[in-house]
Amino acid sequence: MAAAATTTVEVSDDGDHPVLRDDERGIPRSLSLLAAIVEADAARHAAAATRPAESDLVRAFRGGATPSVAIGEFLERIHAFVRLESVRHDIQLQATCYVLAGIYLTRFLGSAAAVEAGIRVDPSTAHRLVAAAVFVGAKFGNTSDMLPTRWTSVFETSSDAAIRAGEMAGLERRFLRAVDYRLFVRSDRFGWFCGAMEQALHRSVSRSRKRTAAEAVGGEEGEDERRRRRRHSIVGAFLPPLPAVAAN
Repeated sequence: MAAAATTTVEVSDDGDHPVLRDDERGIPRSLSLLAAIVEADAARHAAAATRPAESDLVRAFRGGATPSVAIGEFLERIHAFVRLESVRHDIQLQATCYVLAGIYLTRFLGSAAAVEAGIRVDPSTAHRLVAAAVFVGAKFGNTSDMLPTRWTSVFETSSDAAIRAGEMAGLERRFLRAVDYRLFVRSDRFGWFCGAMEQALHRSVSRSRKRTAAEAVGGEEGEDERRRRRRHSIVGAFLPPLPAVAAN
């Protein structure tokens, strides 16, 4: 297995992309988009969380406890902690890291190991899957020479101790083996995935608005019908099955 230690992330002549910019709070839009995608995918596969774990891979990413914090807050906590002076010289999380995390998570879910294990992004696995993806994305996506080290405790603190610091090395190892250490991302595919992240969120918002309008118009319909509509419309912002991105 050949490991790629570098990534190419230029997406335009000036190296900029709307997804890589910060919002008014100073949070990268890529973080918010990744959170929305993962949360929507977890909601779509909520039923999977109630089934017994039948493989070591599923058991590992379920872990001992499921964090109660939402994915968005979980990622924002991680991002906030890296800004603290006490860890600033050990950790650098750039906006590109969250896009890479999305690409790596897509590759993981499409890998033979994940398919065979039957693992999905669901409420019981989402936090550890996104944590491992961000962990790998930060290590291999930084443009500086300072790679994040000795910072597994950040994941424990950000998850209210549901994810133990000692878990991260094992999760990273399983994640990397599943993707066969395929970490290189071409610049055109990186840019394509940036656009895919935005489109996924836009589709989610559009469908949510249509659902709200339909429910307002059809206020007299029965509860069973409303449940049916809701079940069929929960498609949300999803992790796009992108063979062009997922495969090198």
